Amino acid sequence: MPMTDPAKKQERDRRNRQRHAARAAGGTCTRCGRARPEPGLKVCRECADKRRAAERARREQARQNGLPYAGRDPEQCRRADRAGDRSRRRARLEAGLCTSCGRRRPEDNRSVCEPCREARRALDRRRYAARRAADRCVRCKQLTVGGLSRCGRCLALEKERVSPERESAVNKKRYFGRRARGECVDCKAPVRGAARCPRCAYRSNSRAPERHLVSMWPPQIAVIELETGDELGVFETESEAAACIAFARLRPDQVEIRSNVPLMALPPA
Repeated sequence: MPMTDPAKKQERDRRNRQRHAARAAGGTCTRCGRARPEPGLKVCRECADKRRAAERARREQARQNGLPYAGRDPEQCRRADRAGDRSRRRARLEAGLCTSCGRRRPEDNRSVCEPCREARRALDRRRYAARRAADRCVRCKQLTVGGLSRCGRCLALEKERVSPERESAVNKKRYFGRRARGECVDCKAPVRGAARCPRCAYRSNSRAPERHLVSMWPPQIAVIELETGDELGVFETESEAAACIAFARLRPDQVEIRSNVPLMALPPA
């Protein structure tokens, strides 16, 4: 039975530590105190086999009962795991090795090597896609509403954790990098001379404030001559408007073009 008196428990633990240290110093098994320990261990083969059999039986019983951590205290096991992770990470950092695999040396002053980074990214992508398909928060797996990727709690926590300046800097870096490569700033699809592909532009304008919302009626492009103020026509495409300007023998600076819908906001075909 477990000992309930704290003073007696401390005294028993002190005696056990003293006996353990004495047997280890004398070169005998720290459990039975009779046989010589196995190479690399502090216990003999017989005691090691008994301990392994007891551990297997305890784990099997915990598995049948659905208990985590083989029936041990979950919080205590988590604390021990975190402490071990910190110690292992610190040792690998001091040795200049990858903190994930402990075998390769990272590049560019990073703490994780590129193969481990790529494996982690692939795992994150698979988990993200699976949770999005199930309408779950990509962080905590709670149900989401409105097609969002995160629940309300995780959105609030992320907003508090990420400073506006850092978020703006990251968004600007990603935006200008994709523009320079000729990619859609949202989905990285190839584009020419525009920030977004037609599909992403339509979605972006649909989510914009009311003054930027896409009109529900068909697009209309009006061509007006600046000198006379006459309306030369109303068209549905820019190519038709350009043909009208060319037919009237006018330059672009001699006309005003009014449109109810920006070109990139047109619904994708």
